[in-house]
Amino acid sequence: MSNFKAVVVEDIPANRLVVLAIEDKENEINIRLAQEGEVPDFLATRAIKEDETVYLTIKKRETWKVEAGEDIQAGVSVGTGEDGKIVEALGEDAPPSGYSINAAIEGKLLAMSVM
Repeated sequence: MSNFKAVVVEDIPANRLVVLAIEDKENEINIRLAQEGEVPDFLATRAIKEDETVYLTIKKRETWKVEAGEDIQAGVSVGTGEDGKIVEALGEDAPPSGYSINAAIEGKLLAMSVM
């Protein structure tokens, strides 16, 4: 496991996908909510506020519980949707981040296997 400190550049709700943010701040790691189509770097396991300093832990985690942005079937490729929620990754413009382990309706938690 590895731990490091990062500063949050926008409010991030719990159970949402997160990415590293490019900011003009020297010697500071920043994170933000993942945008549609981005491959996530991390998962927010709790709600975090803008400008909050958080300590991230990188560990071998094969599954993440992420809020579903739409109804999703079990066993389909999934990727980042609007507001850092998970959606089915269909087509060439939708890079998959993993696959769904269970079915979930919009707004509920979905277990996804991380690639």
